[in-house]
Amino acid sequence: MLIDIHVHTAASRDSRAKVEDYLKMATQADSGLSAICLTEHRLYRAGDDGASTRLFDRYGVRVFQGIEADTDLGHLILLGVTSSIARAFDLTERMLSGASLISAIDSEGGLAVPAHPFRDSGFGANLKYLVEKTSGALRAIEAVNGQNAPGENARALAAAEALGLVALGGSDAHHASSKWFLTVATQLDRQVSTLGEVCSEIRAGRARPHCFDGHQLF
Repeated sequence: MLIDIHVHTAASRDSRAKVEDYLKMATQADSGLSAICLTEHRLYRAGDDGASTRLFDRYGVRVFQGIEADTDLGHLILLGVTSSIARAFDLTERMLSGASLISAIDSEGGLAVPAHPFRDSGFGANLKYLVEKTSGALRAIEAVNGQNAPGENARALAAAEALGLVALGGSDAHHASSKWFLTVATQLDRQVSTLGEVCSEIRAGRARPHCFDGHQLF
């Protein structure tokens, strides 16, 4: 199963894309993409199961809700945000504590995933420290980002291997075009239908980056 864990729409303000723009593109390209996760900047919207079901029925691609949080170390993708996490942290704020978020969401069964850790981020240099500080709550990183230079992805992949972190892939799409979308995704070993199941698969280590044809990013 292929899921793009890092997708933006007009809700992020630096994008004009609509959710259906991505779904149409994925379907028309016969890409094999099964799901996308919306990770708007500092904006978390609890999932609308009815809307997600209608989109899945129409396009055959599931839509999950995450967030790209702004922390003291850089951007952090959160998957599996619970009501208790939303109460404990003001996710609209900048400079949240990355270590605190990693520990808190892990305790809820979710995932905190440093986005593009070696591009415009302090996460890359602090990964080993965070693994130790959070007692292993940091489980995965976005090792391949569709907007990274190859060298930035190579550094992240090497760090993931050295630290025993699960390497994930995300397009970081802001526009529904071939430059931005259907570049890279995360391949799961099993078919799943909920974001909770996605988190479980990643936490179990059954995930890896996948590059689409024409995009050799690692």
